Amino acid sequence: MTHGPAEATEGAPQGLTRLYLVAWAVLIAITALEVSLVLVFKVSSGVRVSILVVLALMKASLIGAYYMNLRFERLAMVYIAVIPLVLLVLMLSSVVPDASHMLRRP
Repeated sequence: MTHGPAEATEGAPQGLTRLYLVAWAVLIAITALEVSLVLVFKVSSGVRVSILVVLALMKASLIGAYYMNLRFERLAMVYIAVIPLVLLVLMLSSVVPDASHMLRRP
């Protein structure tokens, strides 16, 4: 007896479900690492912020790749990572001078 088209495609959703569950487990692990970095580990603010930004980029890449189905679209993945960083630099470059000026007042 030969397998019909319905039986041939039954394996694909199970593989995709496993892939999504693995990606979800990695996202949970990264989140636990972020929370423990803030609450448990005593590191300097600069190092903590740098690690948190890198972990956030990892999470954004995983979400874009697996849940937005962009694994094979490299340009879209680069945009997901680069555009928020550019916007962050622009925002900080406009806010930090004013904030530092306000903090220097007696």
